[in-house]
Amino acid sequence: HRLAADPSVGLYRQAGYARRAALFETLYASGMRISEALSLLSDAAPPGTRMLLVRGKGDKQRLVPLHDRAIEAITHWQKLARTYSGGAPSPWLFHSVRNGSKALTRQAALLEIKEAAVAAGLASPERVSPHVLRHAFATHMHSGGTDLRVLQELLGHAGIETTQIYTHLDTSRLHHMVRDLHPLNDGQETGVPVQS
Repeated sequence: HRLAADPSVGLYRQAGYARRAALFETLYASGMRISEALSLLSDAAPPGTRMLLVRGKGDKQRLVPLHDRAIEAITHWQKLARTYSGGAPSPWLFHSVRNGSKALTRQAALLEIKEAAVAAGLASPERVSPHVLRHAFATHMHSGGTDLRVLQELLGHAGIETTQIYTHLDTSRLHHMVRDLHPLNDGQETGVPVQS
């Protein structure tokens, strides 16, 4: 967000940074696939919206949530894109800054994610991807108590089996927390749950 509001970088770059922030916030807030985000139409996020209607695999539609940061980022991106283009409308929510008639490509989105990971100084920027943001959304939602069936709907999974990977990850995390933090743990790595 910071670079998207920096007048020293010029309007084109501000708009590009704003689009990047809006895309990242949208992916994390909603858990949608990158292909779903890139196919969103410009009217998908009208002012005041808290949900997006997404067309997923098998042409199935579902509603996905947005949080305040995503809504603010989308609004800022749309404002800068309109300013840069002189008010020319675009059919796409995420589009080329220079040419609003062209949707942002998957390759360009992947490159932006890698560039942002490098700029952030992450230890393994090559491991950051749109799917990592989707995975983070699902893991955080499940850790926060979201029912597995609700999570399945939000992610657009056809079967619950695909969604269950997040419960296995959460169980592993809980095991490590008990091992490391339980007051009766004697500090030995036994692989056996702590007895009380």
